[in-house]
Amino acid sequence: MTVASGPLVGLRVLDLGTRIGAPFAATLLADLGADVIKVELPGQGDFMRTIGPFENGYSLFWAVEGRGKRSVTLDLRKPAGQALLRRLVPLADVVVENFQPGTLESWGLGYDVLSALNPGLILTRVSVYGQDGPYRDRPGLDRNGIATGGLMYITGYPDRPPVRPGIIVSDYLTGVFNAFSILSAVYERDRRARETGEPPRGQWVDLSLYESILRVMEHTLAAYDRLGVVREREGNRLRNSAPLDNWETSDGKYVCIIAAGDGLFPRLCRAMGRDDLLQEPRFRTMAQRAEHGDEINGIVAAWVKVRTAREVQDVLERHEVPFGVAYSVADIFADPHIAARGDIETVDDPVIGPVRMQGVYPRFSRTPGAVSRGAPRLGAHNEEVYCGLLGLTTEELEELRREDVI
Repeated sequence: MTVASGPLVGLRVLDLGTRIGAPFAATLLADLGADVIKVELPGQGDFMRTIGPFENGYSLFWAVEGRGKRSVTLDLRKPAGQALLRRLVPLADVVVENFQPGTLESWGLGYDVLSALNPGLILTRVSVYGQDGPYRDRPGLDRNGIATGGLMYITGYPDRPPVRPGIIVSDYLTGVFNAFSILSAVYERDRRARETGEPPRGQWVDLSLYESILRVMEHTLAAYDRLGVVREREGNRLRNSAPLDNWETSDGKYVCIIAAGDGLFPRLCRAMGRDDLLQEPRFRTMAQRAEHGDEINGIVAAWVKVRTAREVQDVLERHEVPFGVAYSVADIFADPHIAARGDIETVDDPVIGPVRMQGVYPRFSRTPGAVSRGAPRLGAHNEEVYCGLLGLTTEELEELRREDVI
């Protein structure tokens, strides 16, 4: 185990969530030094423990997203479990949860109760549709957020059904907004206390999966409001830009070349050895190239198709043309830039040993974060937290175990 380091050392978070929207926020904070206590259901734990891929029955999903935390078991459905959480709350800065709206209240653990125990507490609440509104009680998961937020509708090709993005993007994006919200609320709490001399006063934050997607939908809402434009699926091309696509190379990889702009297009022409294209009236401006998109995209496609990805990359790099090779995870592991930046980190997992995964991000110059521990075994820190932090005796701990509270 690495000693916690980073700008958030001293911040304590109770992670009551499961899957991504709340727990991922807590993982990000743990990477930067926060003490995250993961509260899990006895015998079952976080649902992520059950999601593959698996190595000998152990979830690699959990190995990545459970890292850096301490795990305690606690059944919040039982009065004794609720009482134990009430003892933990005064020792925390933040509680994160992503239960169905109203669940905490049904357990007698709503914000009014928690804030009475700890007025400085920040509570963030993640759901698919938010804590109020007519869809509040609808069940849902990541894909529902992608659909309602508008991203699914515009993803894919115009002549085919909408396609989901490659990862559970509304869950992860909400986790990032969640971490941002936590730090914003902590800053406001401490600033207000400092300026007024009054005791710290927290607040609750309402986050939803669909609103996280909605917020990053570029100009789509404004364009509909002012112009009546409904943005549609365009595949890898854009109606107002050309050349632009993901082109296949001779070795079966795909390269995206970003050279539609009037300043970049000449560079691409020179890279391809096709200065003659600059004299072609159809391709003189980006608007004209977009109008003749099939033709100019076809020319670039033919040039790429007879070269390997490495050959294309080397030529474009020399001519300062922006490009990107669509990396598989195998490409990521082999890339020298990613290796030089330390983007892949080896974490010592308590179950499967050293495992390489995404490193700590973002980077801080003076107070860099670190993965302090691998994803914990279920309830691995019961004694450390309940006895060491709350002062329970070993006899009290055993009684809670016998009653299946922990």
